[in-house]
Amino acid sequence: MRNVSVLALATIGLFACFPANAEKVGNIGAVNVAAHGTPPGAAKHPLSVGLGVEKRERIETASEGSAQIVFNDTSTMTVGRSSSVVIDDFVYNGASGSQGVSLAKGVMRFVGGGVSHESGATFKTPTASIGLRGGSIMVRLGGECEALVYHQNGVTEVVGAQGSSQILNRPGFGVCARSSGVSEPFRVPPEIIAAMNAQLASLKGQSGGARKKPREEEAELLLGHDRAPSVEPPPGLDALGPVWAGNALVQSSANVENQPFPPPAPPPPEHCRGELCGRPRL
Repeated sequence: MRNVSVLALATIGLFACFPANAEKVGNIGAVNVAAHGTPPGAAKHPLSVGLGVEKRERIETASEGSAQIVFNDTSTMTVGRSSSVVIDDFVYNGASGSQGVSLAKGVMRFVGGGVSHESGATFKTPTASIGLRGGSIMVRLGGECEALVYHQNGVTEVVGAQGSSQILNRPGFGVCARSSGVSEPFRVPPEIIAAMNAQLASLKGQSGGARKKPREEEAELLLGHDRAPSVEPPPGLDALGPVWAGNALVQSSANVENQPFPPPAPPPPEHCRGELCGRPRL
């Protein structure tokens, strides 16, 4: 009888950890401690490779933590150190759907999959709403820029305060989304991109939870003849290193090529000259 009681308690605990209405939207592809997830109506728990991620779950990382989520549509999101995001929405029926993420602090990189290429994905920050069609972006909160949106490929629209908005379709360009509005597009300096990549990358001695780091030959085998899109500086998936995550980047590149031709970039003000015109101080 005692054994039956223990089994019953264990079963109850299992259902408490995984509510019947939980909506699994993906899995943890890689993680460096300390990183935690808080599903809706459940307790905060440490993340581990292969763990399921739910709709409306909050993902948080400490100063030495980072995590990569692989969604059911093959899109990937890397959450950098000292960051916090919430998966607001994810629906995918194999052809289209909806996807939304809120970034509360820190930095994240997103590489599009099935949803973003068909319906588009949306991202919210305290100062702007971001729409992405295909491709990939990086977003960093904090500093003078308040919210830096760095466009890598695809088409990105940033809508900010007082009706201000900008469309980004040139790789390597970005905008500052401040509480006062969205700046004009500017080429993001290499040192700023390097700083964001550093916040996303694994620290020395970290491996993203992988027991064995993949060899270059294994990466070539998994990627086949495809190559990542040519972006300067390259977006990479250097943050956490699981080789198969490169497939999402390859798919993103291929699908972007099939998107409608993006709208032309807005012309600079008449008093400006050169592509760096209007570049804000970062």
